[in-house]
Amino acid sequence: MSKALKFTLAAVIALILIAFMVLTLSINSIVKSGIELGGSQMTGTAVTVDRVSISPFSGKGEISGFRVANPGDYSKEYAFEVKDFYIELDVLSLFSDEIVIHEIVITTPSIWVEQKLPENNIRTIMSNMQEIAPGETSDKEIVIERFSMTGGSVDLYTEVGGERSATIEISDIELADLGDGGGRAAVEEVIREIAEKVAEEALRGAARSGGEQIRDAIRDLFD
Repeated sequence: MSKALKFTLAAVIALILIAFMVLTLSINSIVKSGIELGGSQMTGTAVTVDRVSISPFSGKGEISGFRVANPGDYSKEYAFEVKDFYIELDVLSLFSDEIVIHEIVITTPSIWVEQKLPENNIRTIMSNMQEIAPGETSDKEIVIERFSMTGGSVDLYTEVGGERSATIEISDIELADLGDGGGRAAVEEVIREIAEKVAEEALRGAARSGGEQIRDAIRDLFD
């Protein structure tokens, strides 16, 4: 093999590797910024991600260090925290008008519920999300074919009726075909649907563990 041919092959391989790295970084950056910017706008608090690692070929990967900060002056820094979770998406859809996520699997998330009459941190976050109109944080639609959350736990803290705290497990969550109801669904609508289900399970768990005074305090959350 001539030196010129060897040089050409080396250059081609180098270009392929560079293109692969650029594509990978681009995908990870798109997902990370979308979660952090859109999530923060929707919740009214800081939503952060430590790292995103998604294969540009399979669309499978992991999102690490996902956190939703608590609003206001609550005792703990985060309302929701998960070390890492699995995601599988259609990579090309990231560059289209409709993002298609095949699967999101969250395991052992930690949720903090702090009751301060008449509000609590989870209800404040959900109130912020309810005020966001479809298309306000993103001009894209989204489909999530499967969402599951297992092994979740809730830490409850309240000073209602005397200071108390408890840690409980919450029911697993399984949702399917989100945003795939025959029409196009805005990102805000689909994410809010997931958040509402997670908040519902967290608050029900908090109500079960908090005694009669706590149940009375947050009863209207389920009306």
